Amino acid sequence: MLEVRDLDLYYGDAQALDRVSLKVDDGCIVAIIGANGAGKSSLIRAIAGIEKPRAGRIHFRGQDITGWESCGTCDLGIGQVAEARQIFPSLTVKENLEMGAMLRRA
Repeated sequence: MLEVRDLDLYYGDAQALDRVSLKVDDGCIVAIIGANGAGKSSLIRAIAGIEKPRAGRIHFRGQDITGWESCGTCDLGIGQVAEARQIFPSLTVKENLEMGAMLRRA
């Protein structure tokens, strides 16, 4: 369903991702773990179209989405859920996620 191949991402001259590759099959759940500054958020932001990789490819359901704008990836159902930002602090986690699914394209 999702394949990332040899992804490089930079913030200016600072390299955040160095040839990162992963494959997630349909129906699987994957956790990305690592120390602060290891590139977890950068990877998610690149997949969601928030950051543009310098090299590598991102495929979703067989379609190359590398460098797409975030609105395009959102239309495919890809998004980023901000953690610890208390988007709607009075709602439960489930209710916050359901708010994100209110849009037809979500």
